[in-house]
Amino acid sequence: STGRFWCFCRLVYMPMSYLYGKKFVGPITPTIMAIREELYSVSYNEIDWNKARDTCAKEDLRYPRSLLQNVIWTCLNKFVEPVLNCWPINKLRDTALKNLMKHIHYEDESTKYIGVCPINK
Repeated sequence: STGRFWCFCRLVYMPMSYLYGKKFVGPITPTIMAIREELYSVSYNEIDWNKARDTCAKEDLRYPRSLLQNVIWTCLNKFVEPVLNCWPINKLRDTALKNLMKHIHYEDESTKYIGVCPINK
């Protein structure tokens, strides 16, 4: 339950979970194009996202993932996620997203839309 998370962690986790669950894609604007050009060393359209999913800068990698972890993450990505997008399981996702949005609105209303810090929005 997100209610047991530290407040800052929860306030980041909830909206990011909602966007992921909705598979949100925003409009591609000139600003987005400029950010992509600044962030990536190769053209954004040429990135192999299946390969990039498992890459990490050596400075950021504290412990290499085990073979078991790689198998689990690959199975989740290739098999479990597509199944979760199919009917009737996607109805569960819709219910969870509605519940999550209620939590987000509750957080806003209980803080009179001030929030704990700028992270909220």
